[in-house]
Amino acid sequence: MANSIVATADLDRKDLGILRLLDADARRPYSEMAKKLRMSKDAVQYRVERMKEQGVIRGFYAVIDPSVLGYMNYRFFLKLRGATPEIERKIIDYFVKDPRYWWVDSADGFRDLGVGCWLASAGEFAEEKAKVLGRFGQHIAKLEEAVFTAFYLYPRVYLEPKITSKIVPLVLCQGQKADVDELDWKILGLIANDARASSIKIAGKAGVTPATVLNRMKAMERKGVIRQYRAMIDLEKLGYYWYKVEFTLRDYSVKGKMLEFFRHHPNIVYAYEAIGGADLEVEMEVESYAKFREVLDAIRAKFGDKIDTFQHLLWYKEHKITYLPHRAAEHL
Repeated sequence: MANSIVATADLDRKDLGILRLLDADARRPYSEMAKKLRMSKDAVQYRVERMKEQGVIRGFYAVIDPSVLGYMNYRFFLKLRGATPEIERKIIDYFVKDPRYWWVDSADGFRDLGVGCWLASAGEFAEEKAKVLGRFGQHIAKLEEAVFTAFYLYPRVYLEPKITSKIVPLVLCQGQKADVDELDWKILGLIANDARASSIKIAGKAGVTPATVLNRMKAMERKGVIRQYRAMIDLEKLGYYWYKVEFTLRDYSVKGKMLEFFRHHPNIVYAYEAIGGADLEVEMEVESYAKFREVLDAIRAKFGDKIDTFQHLLWYKEHKITYLPHRAAEHL
């Protein structure tokens, strides 16, 4: 597994170790990474900057839980019709430019586009659906809608196959609403897409002291507003592919066991439960289609008698990923 990454992206094990640490905590100091990897601080910093120049690291972002801010995480899947590449680009740009949409991905398979948005109510979602159909309906063959009830994020253990520690996922969309003020929103807006920004830099833009910034960030971490800081890694540069599988279940009681299986598989990076979606959805990052089939067949071998049907697609282009609530965007 690691050899495939090295051959494709010209990275060595130390680079992969750095990526693994940044995937787990993008605000981790260079000195801490150096100690864990038995390298000098300057060497770690040099490698990080090199991977940024290569495009392996596209940036650093904060994982923010929408439910704790009073938002629900809605999703549209689109199958297009009669859409030229130019028209498809216009549709994509609409979602990318709208600050309410936090992810926009193109797919190969039975769908063409997936988008996620943070909205405060089902009524607001209905209005947005009508707006999308009113603007692009002639080019939408099918629109599927859903609202996430659980969003599982797993660490990219495959970057360091020797890791044997227990994988504990982050679970979003199940939090209790917390109190945040305008300064909190401003800080969220500043770190959402710049998670390694220093407290001094954030303080300068927020008009407060660095100590205040750190205290506010720690408070939002305790409240569950900020769940993690991660590196944005370009899978194509690693030679990896991003597949999604949706399962309809014959026996709903197997959900917990399937989630436990996902938690222990190094290639599985996301899982979802949603109202309006499949019974259980999972996403994996793998170095080949053969590896994808290997992981899928392992799931089927263990739970096949509990699974009714499944379908899969390939996410081939990520146009936008930002856990940035649009209210925070107003402070940028």
